[in-house]
Amino acid sequence: MTTRFTDELMEQGLTHKILTLLSQIDVNNEFEKLQRERGLGSEKHRKEVSDLIKECRQSLAESLFSWTCQSPLSKDDTLLLIGHLERVTVEASGSLDSVNLALVMALLYCFDISFIEQGAEDREDIIQQLPLLTEKQYISSIHSRLQDSQPWKLPGLQATIRLAWALALRGISQLSDVPALAEFTEADEAMAELAIADNIFLFLTESVVGSENFYQEEFYIRRIHNLITDFLALMPMKVKQLRNRADEDARMIHMSLHMGNDLPISLRRDLEHLMLLIAELYKKNPFNLELALEYWCPSEPLQSSTIMGSYLGVAHQRPPQRQVVLSKFVRQMGDLLPPTIYIPYLKMLQGLASGPQCAHYCFSLLKVNGSSHAENIQGAGGSPVSWEHFFHSLMLYHEHLRKDLPSADSVQYRHLPLRGITQKEQDGLIAFLQLTTTIISWSENARLALCEHPQWTPVVVILGLLQCSIPPILKAELLKTLTAFGKSPEIAASLWQSLEYTQILQTIRIPSQRQAIGIEVELNEIESRCEEYPLTRAFCQLISTLVESSFPSNLGAGLRPPGFDPYLQFLRDSVFLRFRTRAYRRAAEKVISLRDVDYCVFAPWSMLSYFFFRRRNHSL
Repeated sequence: MTTRFTDELMEQGLTHKILTLLSQIDVNNEFEKLQRERGLGSEKHRKEVSDLIKECRQSLAESLFSWTCQSPLSKDDTLLLIGHLERVTVEASGSLDSVNLALVMALLYCFDISFIEQGAEDREDIIQQLPLLTEKQYISSIHSRLQDSQPWKLPGLQATIRLAWALALRGISQLSDVPALAEFTEADEAMAELAIADNIFLFLTESVVGSENFYQEEFYIRRIHNLITDFLALMPMKVKQLRNRADEDARMIHMSLHMGNDLPISLRRDLEHLMLLIAELYKKNPFNLELALEYWCPSEPLQSSTIMGSYLGVAHQRPPQRQVVLSKFVRQMGDLLPPTIYIPYLKMLQGLASGPQCAHYCFSLLKVNGSSHAENIQGAGGSPVSWEHFFHSLMLYHEHLRKDLPSADSVQYRHLPLRGITQKEQDGLIAFLQLTTTIISWSENARLALCEHPQWTPVVVILGLLQCSIPPILKAELLKTLTAFGKSPEIAASLWQSLEYTQILQTIRIPSQRQAIGIEVELNEIESRCEEYPLTRAFCQLISTLVESSFPSNLGAGLRPPGFDPYLQFLRDSVFLRFRTRAYRRAAEKVISLRDVDYCVFAPWSMLSYFFFRRRNHSL
């Protein structure tokens, strides 16, 4: 009965009515009408009316989206939806609003045929119900409309729909039980090339995935996931062209810089944008989907029942071909990596490592990349994307920078331009630190394995770098990595003692010392002047994690009166009670995130009560 009722609504032109209402209903227009009729009251009433109008528009768009997730639109309705999207624009932030995002997702689901590959029992019945697979006139009309050279208001949105259509055509061409549609399916490559030319990956990153409403709907995430993985799996030659183009552009950039010429204007960044899109899509996992597992294909069966691949970890079972292709993409993109896509590749790995199982596989990849076999493939220097290369580089930076380490009596934190680390090197270090933080935050095994490695000693090297004169933004990332290590109680206990020894926060005052040292100087002389506080925020996160993970009752014993008092005094007196006297370039920095709770600086006693509570529990 329900199906018959909804079918009748659609046959009576419900899609046209919804799109017409969405075009007509506008908050400003409705307010003008109400103002003329004196229908608006106080500010509270105006907000309620505004919220109601927005909710009506959102409900209209979501109703169409909900329909297309279950049944594709007819030819005429699909063309109506395409016509509506041709006129869509983005908000001031550059992203789609929630209404237009729902409509875009509705059209993308109209072109989705990925569920057919899942081998449902009623597969034949489903195929007969899809106009995309049975109606030649449907394909002809949609194909002609999307081939039209008339640009949309958003070329990136036009590119998104074109790529979805090209992937649908490629998928149709691989179905053996679908009538031949060669005249259309052979045009998939040209359609995909048009989409790439219009910077589709950049648009998806900024305007779709970057929308504040994107991660609120599970089916949005799944559809963009399918769009990306379909492109990588169904169009491998197109992916190879992107890599070849990136390699060629890297050579042109190198030659231009070497000869002192301007960079060529023909450079494209399609592969870089694709990697950044993957990074942005998977770095958040609000529904615990861990869709990134599809990119990891273990080289051997796992013995542990707690770490399984997306093919359920059945011993000796061959993973799906799609998973093999995606895993190959991840590994091959890191081979002979040109400098221009080094950081985007690290960011992509960071996104693909978001999740306990994904983090384990990414840890293993970086471990294998540093093996002797990988070094033979990459050359004498080994792979630059490996634990071996990264921690060896950190040790070299520390060894070089510590030679110029100023004395405690000198002005220590002026951060003049350094001979030992360039801006590009700093960006690369930050990207690898963020990748490391993600992996060890999700995987305790990785955390312990790295910390206990006899040659790398990451905690020792990081603490050493924190004592050197390096920019606060790099120190902040180092502290965030220490915070991730500190999630393990056995590591946290030793971290407390190391903090005391290195005096990152000065807890021992020497009478003959003329000037304070440590993070307090950073806060008062560097961050306050720059009106940005990355280092202080990272330090607060570190202390919060260490207090919760493990706290030695004799902290500082033998050097000063034992206890937490110096840390509490710094947080109270230097961070929170002085926040009103400081300027903030970004208002968001007035909120300091501590583990699971956000403590607002406007209510500093909330955080202090937290520490007092922890102090009482630890019998200090």
